[in-house]
Amino acid sequence: MTGEIAAHPDSALRVAGRVGSLDERIDSAPHDQVMDSLADYVALRSTLIETAAVEPPALQSNTADYSVISMGELIDAEAVTLHEAPPTVLSETGATPMLSAKDIRLGRTPSRLGDADARGAVSVREGDVAVVIGTEMAVRVCTTDGVLLGPGIHLVRANSKAVDPYFLAGVLHAAAEGNHVDLYQVSVPRIPLAEQREYGAAFAQLAALETAWQQRRSTMEHLIRAGFRGLAQGRLRPATGAE
Repeated sequence: MTGEIAAHPDSALRVAGRVGSLDERIDSAPHDQVMDSLADYVALRSTLIETAAVEPPALQSNTADYSVISMGELIDAEAVTLHEAPPTVLSETGATPMLSAKDIRLGRTPSRLGDADARGAVSVREGDVAVVIGTEMAVRVCTTDGVLLGPGIHLVRANSKAVDPYFLAGVLHAAAEGNHVDLYQVSVPRIPLAEQREYGAAFAQLAALETAWQQRRSTMEHLIRAGFRGLAQGRLRPATGAE
C-alpha cells in the first residue's frame, strides 16, 4: 500500500509490520492531486445531474403505403450527389479545419486540419449529410459551412428543393444499422417535401437524443473511472451527508 491512502485520515486500518496507522502517512499524497481528483469528480457529477434530458419525438402508427426510390436513382436524377475526399487532403501543413470520421461518430466539431488546395478536396456545406460506414457507423447532418471533408467519410448533398436533409439522414441512419451498407441501394420513401420535413424534424429529435445519450454515457464512464480510482488511491472519500 502506498502513502496516498492517507487521504482517509479516519481510517482504522493497520499495515502489520510496516506502519502502525495510516494517519502517519496523511501528508504523503500531494494536496493538489487530491484537489484535482475532487474537482474532476465534482465537475463530472454536476454535468450528469444538470444535463437536461432530450425528449423523444411523439410518434404514431402510419398506414400509408409509400413507393420507394433508391439512392442510386436519386443520384441519377441529380436530386442528390455523393462526394468523397481523397487521402491527400490530409496534410501536416494544412490550415483548414477538417472533419474526421471520429468527429462524425462523436458529433463534434472538426478536430483535424487539412489542405483545402488538395486536388479533389471537398468543402462541406450546411445541410450536407455525412456518413461513416464501418464497425461504428454514423450519420450526421452538417451544420457548418467551409470545413473540409476528411477521408473515410461519404458526403451526401441533397437538392433542397427535392429532398430534406434531415429526412434523408434519418433514412440513411436506419440503413446504417445493417452489417453492410451500399449507399446506392438504400431505399428512400417517395414522400412530398413538406411531409419529408415533418419526418425530418422527428429524425432530428431522435438524432439529438442519440447524441445526448452518447455524451451522457461518456461522462458517466469518466465519472465511474474517476470515482473508483480516487477512492482506491485514497484521494477521495465518501462525503458525509451528500445528496
